[in-house]
Amino acid sequence: MILRYVSFRAAALIGVGVLGVLAVSCGGGSPASSTPPTTLPPPTPPPGGGVGASSCPIGTGSNNTTCAGQSSTLVAEVDSAIDLLIQQKPELFDLNDEAGASTRQYRVLDTEAYLNGVVANLRVAGLCAERDWDNPEIIRVKSVNDFSEDFDVLLSSGYIRRSGAYRQTCTPAAFPTDPDPDAPPRGSGCGKPYPPPISFFRVKVHIKGPDYWTLDSTPQIADPEYCAAAGFVGRDSCPTRREGDPEREACDTWRVGRAKDTGRVGPTWYRNEQLCTGPDSGCENHPDNQFLLWMYSTGNYMACSENGSCGELYVER
Repeated sequence: MILRYVSFRAAALIGVGVLGVLAVSCGGGSPASSTPPTTLPPPTPPPGGGVGASSCPIGTGSNNTTCAGQSSTLVAEVDSAIDLLIQQKPELFDLNDEAGASTRQYRVLDTEAYLNGVVANLRVAGLCAERDWDNPEIIRVKSVNDFSEDFDVLLSSGYIRRSGAYRQTCTPAAFPTDPDPDAPPRGSGCGKPYPPPISFFRVKVHIKGPDYWTLDSTPQIADPEYCAAAGFVGRDSCPTRREGDPEREACDTWRVGRAKDTGRVGPTWYRNEQLCTGPDSGCENHPDNQFLLWMYSTGNYMACSENGSCGELYVER
């Protein structure tokens, strides 16, 4: 068996594309002792609550911050913004369904409108607020540039979160900043450190069965600095994330893209530079996992990402 890897723009083989994947997670808020006076409903911000260094009159944030859980300064303001939204737009909630009796943790019927509405109310109150780039269900709030706080105002069960909504304080303030031009699509689920483009694939024989062998492919990034940041210390190349990391699937999805032939997330497979289309071609895409391939015949097998970076394996069977 001969193993070799290549990384190139396979123009004759790969259609270059861009994958935008949205991943959704959960968010949170905290109790207030009184209900604020009703004000005129604020304009609804654009999806995501608005981003960019010009979106906050208090000033821009920093990309070099230290974040940790401590005592919250702004939890009452966040809870008041939620209470005001309930008054303004009761149709966003099922007011007869609470997560606990008398908790005011109502079931949310429209997640996007709820989160954007809380952000809008915080802004009307004179605070800077936005939804986090990597996790749009986290709301970031600040009243000064010395620090900012993150809140998770939605339970995974779909109810308002009050107690425990505060997540962390970042010093100095972590927002707003202009989005990293090489960042994944908003809400992809792949956070920092952002993996660079795929460099090549490691392709190996995974299972030897009586009727066919199964090949496995793992996308690799040839960047020692990134590898160290992702937890692969001393490695010249590495996967997008460590095995078992909850962000691995999202990071692979973003950087690998979709297969040219199946449209599924994962590499496009070739045998002797021809697409794998079934037993007659000598190979067949795995029915459940695009990163796997069923091979029937001896040949040179190649897995390629959407950006044209590939890995090869010659297999005799």
